[in-house]
Amino acid sequence: MNAPEQTTAVQSPAAVADEFLSRSLGWASNAGGGPTLRGRRFDRPGPTLHFVHGNGFCGGVYWPFLRQLNTRYGLFCHDIEGHGASDAPARFSGVRNVIRRIEPIIREQQLDRAAPLIGIGHSFGAALTLRAAAANPGLFRALVLLDPIVMPPATWFGIKLLSAFGRNPMSRAALRRRTRWSSVDEVLQRLHGRGIYTGWRDDALRCFAAHATRDLDGKRELCCPPRIEAKIFESPVYPWPAFAQIDCPVLLVYGRSSYDFVPVSARRAHGINPAIDVVEVDGGHCFMQEHPDTSATLVLQWLAAQDLSPGTARP
Repeated sequence: MNAPEQTTAVQSPAAVADEFLSRSLGWASNAGGGPTLRGRRFDRPGPTLHFVHGNGFCGGVYWPFLRQLNTRYGLFCHDIEGHGASDAPARFSGVRNVIRRIEPIIREQQLDRAAPLIGIGHSFGAALTLRAAAANPGLFRALVLLDPIVMPPATWFGIKLLSAFGRNPMSRAALRRRTRWSSVDEVLQRLHGRGIYTGWRDDALRCFAAHATRDLDGKRELCCPPRIEAKIFESPVYPWPAFAQIDCPVLLVYGRSSYDFVPVSARRAHGINPAIDVVEVDGGHCFMQEHPDTSATLVLQWLAAQDLSPGTARP
């Protein structure tokens, strides 16, 4: 595995994390019914990116990557239920309901007036974005899917079967996850170089500590309850009809060291829809936290190739 990308920004990791809030406006919505959802928005004229995060994360976790896109594009970070500052229901509402709410929130928040609106997501969020695009033709002018959790049918069925019998290993691991720390510094110390956080750049890990945990009586607590994270692991998105239904350009990027099924699914997606551009990059499932600069450059170049750069994009 390549060495973690070094921070090139002048700001310290803490300053980068703080910037996510200082440069944005908060939003809240009950559109579509269900728990109140919240997130951050960075409004600017021209094309806007609608971003959905991975399971257990939130928009702010991706700021070292997204801030480079935001220099040219508007940005709307859509935190699903139980993540970031969004309310957590007593029980996970289910994948269909989470997908169903994307379109009415976009309409209510007037993102559909963006010229144009581009859907982008990572992991579970990429799969949600794909399905929302298929269900709402014309909603997005392009999609950027970052290491999407889109499983081959046999793998998808196997996960559903394991989940039905309480044997899903990722769900069980989520339920055992530590949820509280004494401080941000302890979050950083305990997570650095471990598991999914291996190889993350310092500012990316700081953004996780700042935005995916919250203050609780002077300590830090995970924003996403383990019960919600576990249910999402038990509820993989079935993506395959959607790949044939989408009506806009798609970039699918995956990490060379990601889950074994990801490149298999990427090839299958391209076989279903040859218009999908598939790119393999260095890094794992969270390659955009390992290599924010090169990941952002790749996305910016692809959007430019689709005539979706600010100043050239058609409404």
